Amino acid sequence: MVATLVFPIKEGKVLLAKKTRKIGIGKWNGWGGSQEEGETIREAATRELLQESGLSAQKEDLEYSGKVTFHNQKADGRKFDVEVHMFLLWKWSGEIKPNPEMIEPTFWSINGLPFEEMMASDIDWLPLVLGGEKIEGDVWYIMDQNHLAKPSEIRIVEKLGDVD
Repeated sequence: MVATLVFPIKEGKVLLAKKTRKIGIGKWNGWGGSQEEGETIREAATRELLQESGLSAQKEDLEYSGKVTFHNQKADGRKFDVEVHMFLLWKWSGEIKPNPEMIEPTFWSINGLPFEEMMASDIDWLPLVLGGEKIEGDVWYIMDQNHLAKPSEIRIVEKLGDVD
């Protein structure tokens, strides 16, 4: 599965919201979701951002920051991978509003993120992305316990391939 995450940034703060569904329920997260058939990754990112936050962005305004593959194991032993493409965004239009999937939209200081209320691996890669680094990596989760199965492998890279 391919998915996206968008991090709107304004005046040194990043907009996050609490998830109410699927992976990460009750955790602060960026805005995004799965790529649909026939969509580019950038189109998926802008669609998901609009659906979840009410914010409209142009796909060319998304700054591609990297890709992390999340390797997940469920309690029953089933495994699934999600390739997540990350984007920073400084320019958008519209009014921020919660929706049933993402509630309590809040701007957090980039230097004061609530990592204790976020997914366990976020501390390994999100500061790099928000600091302007380009990353690639892998994260392994055991889903029923919401913890890392082994340490994240995150690499800073010089250049990323384009995703359009």
